[in-house]
Amino acid sequence: MAKFLKIPLTGVANTPEQLVSIDQIVSVVPGDVAGPGNNPTTTTRIFLNAAAAFDTIQVTHGIALTAGDVLKAFNSALTANPGGVVSTLGAPLQTAQVVVPTTSGRQLITVQPVHVAYTAIAFS
Repeated sequence: MAKFLKIPLTGVANTPEQLVSIDQIVSVVPGDVAGPGNNPTTTTRIFLNAAAAFDTIQVTHGIALTAGDVLKAFNSALTANPGGVVSTLGAPLQTAQVVVPTTSGRQLITVQPVHVAYTAIAFS
């Protein structure tokens, strides 16, 4: 039975998610097709072992709070759920929540945390 990586997409018309066959993935690297290291914080490429026309998938996303967290999310999703059929790609933290320290024992959160959104996917 095939296993898939589910990439949730935000703001992509009629495409809330994209499934990629895990057995076709050779590697995942940060950066875009312009070359290694170009835009590593906003794009991630998935290289496939495909004889067909599509052998690279480029995912566009927000900037993670910590460099490397998007790549870590991809790698974690690929190695997770060994008995399952679908593993969902997580969304690393983009902006941390802001907490106002108080003395009453309660903490007031003034800004909610924001997680990376995957906003585009392109096969080439």
